[in-house]
Amino acid sequence: MEVVYVSNDGGEHWIDAKLRPTLTLDHAIAQSQPGQMIRMIAGDYCFDEPLRFPRSGTAEHPIIVRGEPDAIIDAAKLPDRSISASNPGQAGFAVFQLIEVSHIRIELFTIKRAWPSAVYIENSHDLAFRDLDITEGTYAFYANGEQTRGISISDCRWVQDPNIWRQIRWDEIHDGKDEDGNVIKVEYRYLNGAFFGADDIIGDVEIIRNDICDCYNGVRMDVSRHNLDAPVGSFNRDVRILDNRFRYIRDNPVEPEATAVGWWVGRNRFYNCHKLFSQDGVRGGFWYYFGNICWFDSRPGPEGDEYNGGAVLKLGKGGSVPQPDYVSVCLHNSFFLRQKYIKKGTTRGLINARNAIEHAEPTKLPEDMMPLDQSFFGPAGKLDLSATGPLPVQFTGDLANHPTYPTVFDPYHDVLTAPRASDTPLFEDGLAARFELRVQHQEAYCEALSVPMPDGSSWSCDSGFWPGAVTNGRVFAGPDYIPVDLDYVRSLPVCND
Repeated sequence: MEVVYVSNDGGEHWIDAKLRPTLTLDHAIAQSQPGQMIRMIAGDYCFDEPLRFPRSGTAEHPIIVRGEPDAIIDAAKLPDRSISASNPGQAGFAVFQLIEVSHIRIELFTIKRAWPSAVYIENSHDLAFRDLDITEGTYAFYANGEQTRGISISDCRWVQDPNIWRQIRWDEIHDGKDEDGNVIKVEYRYLNGAFFGADDIIGDVEIIRNDICDCYNGVRMDVSRHNLDAPVGSFNRDVRILDNRFRYIRDNPVEPEATAVGWWVGRNRFYNCHKLFSQDGVRGGFWYYFGNICWFDSRPGPEGDEYNGGAVLKLGKGGSVPQPDYVSVCLHNSFFLRQKYIKKGTTRGLINARNAIEHAEPTKLPEDMMPLDQSFFGPAGKLDLSATGPLPVQFTGDLANHPTYPTVFDPYHDVLTAPRASDTPLFEDGLAARFELRVQHQEAYCEALSVPMPDGSSWSCDSGFWPGAVTNGRVFAGPDYIPVDLDYVRSLPVCND
């Protein structure tokens, strides 16, 4: 591989015990060829215009941009209020624009103050991003276009704005509407973004071992209005969100929009997050949540912010709002909660199994951390869970300590089986993030549990595991990833909304 050295001034520099010529980063990228490694040395880099790759690498000879400690790109941009929960497009600034290219890797440096995006992707594939430290921006990464697929983001860190969790109201970030339906643009709308945002992409996305902190959303992938009637599985397919840390997430760590098929959300740690898994208005299915650990020691929002309740599962509103077409599985997770498990809404095909669900004792927490009478579910009249139909909802084998468990399921006939109820704490110390079960709860399941896969096969969750994500100090690994078999998925009967 040819090494092209890059500095902030394009002069000669001592590099690896030799005085070497360098290019500026913009010139190196403009001249980049397959098989080149563009090697950034330490320094402060700043660019007024996006850096756009003029050509692709190949599978055997990718183009690599690699930094080193103290290689820092400071875009020095101010927030763009025109971008809020929307596609920034080619016109929006991004440090790197990857448009109709492939086989490019970007790794090992810092990006600061890139509004609205640090990286913008359009109709590109086979891209990898690793060990990037990104601060500020509406999005760290945004992907767009019906040919986009094959994106890997690993070991990156993103801090959007440290004020989001405590200092800014939820409704100061999320636009509202007046009585006539007109959008009210709020002050901090430019923060309504995500670590990874997408619009109309095929999928095949892996987001692994990242540290995602102080932001509005973690992963949010949408479909534009003109593609809403496309066959299920056309977009937002085969997404792996594994082994990440989500911290101080003001809205949703995981939020597919409109449609999603084959999402694997496993072994993540969610610390002080509002609503974990959103299924609101989403078609598709074969979503797997497994081996995740969730806990808290803080409540979001400043004084008077009413949007601080949260939940584990955010469901659709019912009526004409789209519902899942296929199953979803929430399996062997550990939740230490101040919030409801589900607040409201309706769903189908949910298999909620063998989780450990501990609600904290509010009198042992700082005042107003959680309601003294926090409920397990929202009101029965606002929550619809049914064991009938081709896609029944099943809660089976969960361990929970809420005082209303399992009687809270009385309005939902035949939804609950094999409950494990407790009147004591479940974990060694949830507040301290010690998630080994207490001795009295260390009872393994005697039977295997079969889980349907998106290729028509079944995966067997063996017996021998305790409830929750941790058994004998080991985190539940969950099922191995299996790509969606579109022919199989589309052959399944589709429920009428």
